[in-house]
Amino acid sequence: MSKAFTREDDSIAPGPEAPAPRLAPGEVRYVTPEGFRALQRELDLQDPSSRRAKMLSATLPLLTVHAPRCEGRAVFGCWVVLRDESGGETSWRIVGPDEADAREHRLSVASPLARELLGKQAGDSVSIELPRGAAEFEIVAIGASDPATR
Repeated sequence: MSKAFTREDDSIAPGPEAPAPRLAPGEVRYVTPEGFRALQRELDLQDPSSRRAKMLSATLPLLTVHAPRCEGRAVFGCWVVLRDESGGETSWRIVGPDEADAREHRLSVASPLARELLGKQAGDSVSIELPRGAAEFEIVAIGASDPATR
């Protein structure tokens, strides 16, 4: 293997610790109650000296827990069921960036799709630019719980 792809000195210390997110003056970083508990559990399971544990320890105090109030409009913490142009449905929960996870259908409030959804209600349509081109979605339902578990 070429030396360009290997490290010559394995004794090099790891990089700096993961910093907490920087908040602009007046910025609030929201997290759902479930997301906050999950992050706390994750911290409890980490080696205290690990990079992830240090990052979580620095981040958790900066978060503001915000319980969803899903009253017909897509807002932070709500589950939104979307129907695509071919009739397929999928649900996404709008959450803070610290708990976003596409595999778990948790969409960061800062993502383009979430920004399009915020304030909309069932029956509204949204258009979003995807890698394959523009896509249109209809909002089928909005609620406080995951429609897959209802």
